[in-house]
Amino acid sequence: MIANDCVFPDDWTVDDLMGSHRSRPYNPLIANTFFRAGFIEAWGRGIEKIKDSCAQAGNPMPEYAVKKEDIMVTFKSLVTDTTQNTTQAVTQGTTQVGFQYIENSIPMRIIKVIKDNPALSQSQIAEMLGEKHDTIKYHMRKMRISGIIAREGTSQKGKWIIVDNKN
Repeated sequence: MIANDCVFPDDWTVDDLMGSHRSRPYNPLIANTFFRAGFIEAWGRGIEKIKDSCAQAGNPMPEYAVKKEDIMVTFKSLVTDTTQNTTQAVTQGTTQVGFQYIENSIPMRIIKVIKDNPALSQSQIAEMLGEKHDTIKYHMRKMRISGIIAREGTSQKGKWIIVDNKN
């Protein structure tokens, strides 16, 4: 559970927060200072990023409790003890064991796409999987660091290699 003090507009509900909405910072001067300093990458993307992260992890969407002067976000995980270690291993890029257990994880889906067509670019893989390019780039970088996949040739004319073909 994460709570944050804030002042929401009087007419806002959880539905407003979860849907498309214009960002309305409580203190625009402070918010703009953080934006210019690089601590905020874009306005109004926080909820979207939380939803995307939960979806990537295979967890349910968090529950939000919006009150006049604060918000509480409750995260729930479907990860069991067995798959939690596997998920951590995949995330940390230290072992390949996890891919055998998390069948529909992004790394497993990437491996399946590479097996079918190793010449695809990261952008093409992202499009095929319906994921954001940055998400695929992140996971493929972790997979390369941990020796699960490798790139042979150039970015334009190369292909992806699955280093350990146990999957």
